[in-house]
Amino acid sequence: MKLFEKYAKLRQKSYVTSMVTNAVRGSMALENQHVPEPQVQAIVIALLREAELKGREFVKN
Repeated sequence: MKLFEKYAKLRQKSYVTSMVTNAVRGSMALENQHVPEPQVQAIVIALLREAELKGREFVKN
């Protein structure tokens, strides 16, 4: 069984954006580095767009 078959939510762009944003902000907070959520989210969205240009597909929400 493939990863995306087992964890279908990983194909949802909004879920991946939220999950990565929260993980990055959480790990930065542990190091006392506070970055605004919109700034982190903008970086995550840009990286996901880049992945889409390279062929990664997400389901439409």
